[in-house]
Amino acid sequence: MYQVKKPKPRSFPLRSKLPSEPVSTSLPGRGDTGVDAEYLGKEFRVLDRYALQDDLVETLRLTKRHKHLVKRVAECHRSFRHKVCGNNHQWAQPAKSCNCRLCPHDQRKRSLRLSHRWSEFLIGREDLRYVVLSERNSTDLHEGITSLYKAWKRLRASTLWKTQADGSIAVLEVTYNREEDTWHPHLNVLFEGGYIPFEALRQEWSEATRHTGQTAFIRKADAGTVRELLKYVTKLSDFVEHPVAVDNFLGAVARRRFIRTYGTFYRIPVDEDEGTDHCPDCDSDCVADIGIAHASQIVLDFKGVLRIDLSLLRQSQLPTSEDIVVAWPRAPVNRDRDDGTWRKTVERMAAEYVEAQRQHGDRRGVAS
Repeated sequence: MYQVKKPKPRSFPLRSKLPSEPVSTSLPGRGDTGVDAEYLGKEFRVLDRYALQDDLVETLRLTKRHKHLVKRVAECHRSFRHKVCGNNHQWAQPAKSCNCRLCPHDQRKRSLRLSHRWSEFLIGREDLRYVVLSERNSTDLHEGITSLYKAWKRLRASTLWKTQADGSIAVLEVTYNREEDTWHPHLNVLFEGGYIPFEALRQEWSEATRHTGQTAFIRKADAGTVRELLKYVTKLSDFVEHPVAVDNFLGAVARRRFIRTYGTFYRIPVDEDEGTDHCPDCDSDCVADIGIAHASQIVLDFKGVLRIDLSLLRQSQLPTSEDIVVAWPRAPVNRDRDDGTWRKTVERMAAEYVEAQRQHGDRRGVAS
């Protein structure tokens, strides 16, 4: 059996293991930390993600095959684009995303985006059930994932599954056991169809895994199932300090799809592209990009939305009407028949924003 060489102990403490400190002024989330407990929790969750990101960057420097990701991960969510919608709502959106499977920022962004899409798609569906399928822990993650998907294919080919499940969504989740130095890949499955007794499913899954797997549970899906299904697919904190484990994980999941759909769910959107921008306040898709801001100029509001602190913007960062860049929500069906509605809306947005900034500057001048 292949034995993974354990890395030498690190001479520096992990940022994510250090005691919690007041919110840094160089990261999103500054604010009055004593106002509301829920808001405070959101602030520190933001800080936890930045702490994990810093730890991941340090670990990537020590890997053999993924040092090239250091710069890309380090720059992720460190600068932001200033967005404004047609109703003059403003927010901040990350300018750079690393698209690394282990980045805590990208994991959360991907989960939220897919959760929003899927919640709308699954509304009104009744016979939804949630099941977790797994095999024994493996020392080789690549082999463990391959074996898991082969067993899943055999289960879908069984008479029980064919007759009871009309469609399904399978999401791969991976955890790491640092004491035993083993990996535990498993599938979180949401399926639509008839009732399947737990004992019958457990026996069928045992046959599909050649008696090496187990079914954790099966239950009727509820409102929180989609969020649970799309929770972070990797517990990064379990192995963020192990360069060998990080190397193995990134190598094993390269070019693999973490989400697969079947049957009646086959056409559900699972792509991980950015898609169309939407306002977090009114869901408008008429959005303009009006500038860039640093992480130190970002605040977190009580909705958990990142905003630009206008008082911290330098004069050179304040946009003019010429700086407005249209983020078109979609191309007109017939460009010859386009009446220019979007263009007029964006021009109005630009004029309103520039006027608001001018008045804001005048008030600051009077106050000083």
